[in-house]
Amino acid sequence: MYRRSSIRLLCLALMTFFFTLPALAQYTRDNAASKKIDEAINEHYLATNFDKAESVLTGTIAACGEKCSPAVIAKAWMYVGIVRGSGKSDQAGAKEAFQKALATDPTVKLDVQLATPETQRTFSDLGVPSGTPATLPAGTPPQAGAAGEDGNEKGGLKCTPDIRELQTRRPVPMSCTSDEEVASMELRYKPFGEEAFKTLKMKKVGEAFQGEVPCDATALVGTLKLYVRAKDATGESVDSFGSKSKPIEFVTTETSSVTPPSYPGAAAPPRCETKEECPPDFPGCQNKPTRGNKDWGVACENSTECKEGLLCNDGTCEAAPACETSADCESGTCVENKCSVGAEALAASAHTYKKNWFGLHFAQDIAIIGGSDVCSVASRSDNGYACYVSGTTDQPYNGNPYPGAGIATGTALATSRILLSFDRAFTPNLTLGARVGVALRGGPPAGKGPDDQNRGGTSNGTAFLPFHGELRLAYWFGRGALGKKGLRPYVHIGGGIAQVDAKVKVNVTDCEDKDLQGNPISNDQYNACTAGTSTNGSRQYTLDAWRKMGQGFITAGGGLVYAFEPNFGAQLNFNFMYMLPTSGPVLQPSIGLIYGL
Repeated sequence: MYRRSSIRLLCLALMTFFFTLPALAQYTRDNAASKKIDEAINEHYLATNFDKAESVLTGTIAACGEKCSPAVIAKAWMYVGIVRGSGKSDQAGAKEAFQKALATDPTVKLDVQLATPETQRTFSDLGVPSGTPATLPAGTPPQAGAAGEDGNEKGGLKCTPDIRELQTRRPVPMSCTSDEEVASMELRYKPFGEEAFKTLKMKKVGEAFQGEVPCDATALVGTLKLYVRAKDATGESVDSFGSKSKPIEFVTTETSSVTPPSYPGAAAPPRCETKEECPPDFPGCQNKPTRGNKDWGVACENSTECKEGLLCNDGTCEAAPACETSADCESGTCVENKCSVGAEALAASAHTYKKNWFGLHFAQDIAIIGGSDVCSVASRSDNGYACYVSGTTDQPYNGNPYPGAGIATGTALATSRILLSFDRAFTPNLTLGARVGVALRGGPPAGKGPDDQNRGGTSNGTAFLPFHGELRLAYWFGRGALGKKGLRPYVHIGGGIAQVDAKVKVNVTDCEDKDLQGNPISNDQYNACTAGTSTNGSRQYTLDAWRKMGQGFITAGGGLVYAFEPNFGAQLNFNFMYMLPTSGPVLQPSIGLIYGL
């Protein structure tokens, strides 16, 4: 009666469609990642452009996230190890990359044709079990070569941080105090792979001198070396923390369980943005947006339209706040004494989104119906039911049945719809749009019941409305939602014009003018039948009871778009519609494709 099998098939189709998307996305990402790995090795590594090769590989890993297969991610880390070990002679960095490869996929094999003997030994000596993190243990002592109890030669300066392990791309806030009469301090540091020390003048803050080693100095896996010199008013050195010949050493690693360094009593500054290259056209890949050329005071929509050093504030490019350290900035980091907007916030504000969205959709109505005496005169006249001899659309039932023929409340498969949509985006999260289309599988006209003077009736009535028109306002969740790939959830409200027809079968006992032998039935007998006290002379009918709701509605709902590209995606929508003036609830799932211009 309710075509429950059809509803199950529809639900199964929608679920299959929805859950197939992640598998399709992983297949697409694996293919794209493999192409970028080949590019990194065959184009950049073999051309001895080792920095470019590593940048493409690590960028591919970052773009994959958790959506590429472990085998592909492990392969990328294996080649990172080859680039570091064989190309850059950095066996420590190669070891860390190999550890990550084996932790991701213990079956990963080394490409021995590209690996030098030293790199092959680094790989074969690991024996790292699956899942072992590629991190140094907390409290790893400084490397050998320095003197003193803790491996470093120190003067009387007392400096923080006390840790000697750092995560890459972490600034190092140094704070030093001395018992001597100190007029100034300078911090000298040497990043891994560089030959000369760089000098940073420290600032007096209370009783301490403070200075921050920038993220650029900790960008690579390796060792950061530094020392601090304290001078008196004449410029003579009076105290130190380490020395040029025996500097303090910090081990830098990609991952670390050690608490990030900070000034005493302050929060640790944020980790700086990655400089990995995000491969162009890689699914889900979003490079750091470039900055525009709009000057101070010029109207803007987001910070990427403003020149470097300016931020978009209330629709106008304004100067970024001044700073001395990253702790002075609400977000992002301190770059050349200016707060630079954080990479995440900048990328979100830079999402260029299409403002005009077009779509094609298929919708299925599922009506919630039920009631008693559904084919009675009153139901046909007032409750939106039209009853026809089963299997026909030209033989209306105009009789007055014996009471009691009803249907239990439940769902019934109803009309189907083919819809075109247009949505106008006013912000990356707000759209106003319309859906228009045609409704299929509508029922026959709603016939009138018998009048007060006649036991019979007529078949004239209101025809089915095949047109669908809908206006809706939608809110999309997530910063820059309409400019991103991947899942875009949303909610909406709206209303419009439509009619929903649902059909169920009912068996009725008809109260007729004549009995089964053709003899006239008296008014008393007829009235007794319609009152439900006698069925003498009545006939049995199987009818199609059409519940006809509408022809207006209000709606609320939501859904998901899976954006394969920022301007193209598949949409799964759900409407909860309440039909008016012939009222009733309707569930309406739909699937479709949308395209932005």
